[in-house]
Amino acid sequence: MKPKKTVAELQKIIRQASRDIGPWPANMALLIYPLDDSWRIMVSYSDAAQTPFRDRLMELSRQLAELYDLDAAAQR
Repeated sequence: MKPKKTVAELQKIIRQASRDIGPWPANMALLIYPLDDSWRIMVSYSDAAQTPFRDRLMELSRQLAELYDLDAAAQR
């Protein structure tokens, strides 16, 4: 069973884990939402040069989704 995390906890985990990718871009936003039995992220950014960071961030989120569940009940 995967530990349940809130959106805020998952955002913190993703931001900390992304330090290996590089510094968090100033204009990048992260949205975490429940989907079926797991969670997904949406990344918003305005500079196409940040696409490689976004792609690595998406891969990181897939790896983290295997470790943690979103506690959707805590979001209400």
